[in-house]
Formats: sequence, C-alpha cells, structure tokens
Amino acid sequence: MAALKLFNLLALASVVLLALVSGPTPANALTTDRSHVARYARDHEAIAAAKRKRDATGSAPGQCKPKPTTVSASSAGASTPTSSWPSSYSVSAYTPAPSSTGSTYVAATPTPTPTPTPTPTPASTPTTSGGKKWGLGWANGDASYLSTFAARPNVGFLYTWSPYLPTDLYGLEGIPMLWGYDQISDFQSLVVPGYAKYVLGMNEPNEPSQSNMSPADGASLWQQYINPLQNSGYYLVSPACTNDQAGLDWMAGFFQACSGCHVDAIAFHFYGTNAQDFISYATQLHTTYNLPIWVTEFADQSFSGGAQASQDEVYAFAGTIANFVDSTSWFEVAFPFGVMSDLQGVNTANSLLSSDDTPTSLAYDYFG
Repeated sequence: MAALKLFNLLALASVVLLALVSGPTPANALTTDRSHVARYARDHEAIAAAKRKRDATGSAPGQCKPKPTTVSASSAGASTPTSSWPSSYSVSAYTPAPSSTGSTYVAATPTPTPTPTPTPTPASTPTTSGGKKWGLGWANGDASYLSTFAARPNVGFLYTWSPYLPTDLYGLEGIPMLWGYDQISDFQSLVVPGYAKYVLGMNEPNEPSQSNMSPADGASLWQQYINPLQNSGYYLVSPACTNDQAGLDWMAGFFQACSGCHVDAIAFHFYGTNAQDFISYATQLHTTYNLPIWVTEFADQSFSGGAQASQDEVYAFAGTIANFVDSTSWFEVAFPFGVMSDLQGVNTANSLLSSDDTPTSLAYDYFG
C-alpha cells in the first residue's frame, strides 16, 4: 500500500512538471511577435498625418528628377573641363542668355515670412537667347534625338540636374547645376570661365528626399561655390524650391542668411492641377524679390490623392501657362517636366517624349 502511494505521488509530480514546461506562451512574447504590425501602423500614420497637413494648406510636394550618381572629373577621364556627358548622368535644361552689358541683380535680404520684403529694383533686365523662353529638362544623356527637340523654334536652353552637359548641344545654351553636396567636386572641376553662361542653384533644398539642406547651409554653399562665378560672367539662378509654404519659408531664410549674395533670377518648381495657382505663385515670387523668374520643373500633377487631369485638361493647363510665360516680361525661362520615358510617378498625360523618341503633341504646344 505504501508503495502504491509513493507511485501515485511520483506520477502527480511528473504531471505538474510537464505542465510547467509546456504551459501557455506569456503575453509579452505574443506582443513581441506582433511588434512589426504596430511599427508599420505607426509609421504609416505619421506619413498620412504629414500628407493631411500639407493637403490642408493646399500645397503639394514637388516631383523632381532623382539626384544623379556623382561622377568625379577624374573618373570621367577629363583633366580639364569638357562638355562630354558621362553615362551615369542625364542631360536636360533651358536658360536665357545673359545680356551683352553683363547687367546683374543683387537680391536684398527679405524678411523671413511668407511674404518677405521685396528687393530693390535691378538696374536692367537680361535678354533671353534669341527671345526664346522655353527649355529642356534633359535626362537622356547624349541621345541623338536631342537634335529634334533642339530644332523646335521656342527652345533655347537645356539643363541636366548636374554639372555635366551633352557632348553636342545643337546650338542650345547648356546650364550646369550644383544639385547638392555630393556634386561639389564635379561642379568645381567643370564650371569654370567659358564652360557656360548660366548656373542653377540647388535642387529642392527644402525637401528631405532632394538636396535637403537648411537655408543657412544653402547660403554657405552658394557663397563658396556659386557666388564667385559672377566674376566669370555667369548668370546666377537661385535654388529651386517646391510650390508650397515650406518652399517660401526656405527661400526667405536663404536670403536672410545670404545677405550680400549675388542672385540674378529666382527659380521654383510647380506641381498642381490649376494653372492659375502657377501664375499666382510665380507672381508672388516676383513681387517678393523683384527679380526675373524661372520655373525649372512643372507639370499638371496632383499629389493630394485626387484624380489626375485628363489629356484634354493637361492641354488646357499647358495653354494657359504658355500664354502667361510668353506674355510676361519678367518670366524668363520655363522648363516643363516630361522629356523622358519614365515620368517617375507624374501623370503620363504630361509626357513630352513619344515612344519613338519624337516630341509629343504636348511638346509641340510648349516648344513650337
């Protein structure tokens, strides 16, 4: 009997031990396994909240050509400046030629508010290249069909989102750009007296996904690498920000930090579906800084989640803007976005390059 009791006791102890080993998973372990769900929801909500905030102000983020991979002058096989186009860069741009008198504009420091104080009236206005006010944002390297676009009667200029230019510009004015920090070496090597007549400042410095720098850092970059080019006869076009309050604030901060900097014209980017908004924004910049205006990217594109424009609506948008640009004396140069096969998320109704590498009907509306 005593042996039977001992056996039962041992059996009970085994059951208890087995229950302890194979018991239910603790609640904190389940939480850990699902942590990626909570993290995804949190990040998605943060993005959505930021977008709702921007949409509520009636503004939209800019769409910009991604920064090209940096290629040093040495790796491009050039010991002296050349217009040869490295395969890792794309070509594009358009700018008006400076006047023979070399007149320039010096921007005064505006108050850093949405409507900063206008700068003094410049002494004279530079002329465009043969009266042409349209340019190519070119991301196609040395593609032979550049000649087709260059032959259009309204096109006079080209830029490439980099310091590099196509080997053959077909008579266009090529405009180097200092896109951001990691193009400094190439920019210094290439942009010397005689390389070009114009230079573009940084690309959407107010956007984290683009050149991404503070107004003070932008002013420092300008003072060190761009401002001295005025002494070599270059026409200096400001950094180009997006058409929203962040863009206005960045430009105001830039001029506050860059007091005494030499700036000949103000550039901006525009993405929206209302041509009147384009006109209002350009007019605001001109009124604020009292300098000629350039738009170096624009398209009929909604980034607010609404329906995109139809092809007919894009034609109407283009017609309104073209009439405004062509008839406005202080609007010097316009570069529609879309001379590329991949529009990077922009409404394809804005395409300016056909599948057979010829201009689209919309391209003829802009470029003649």
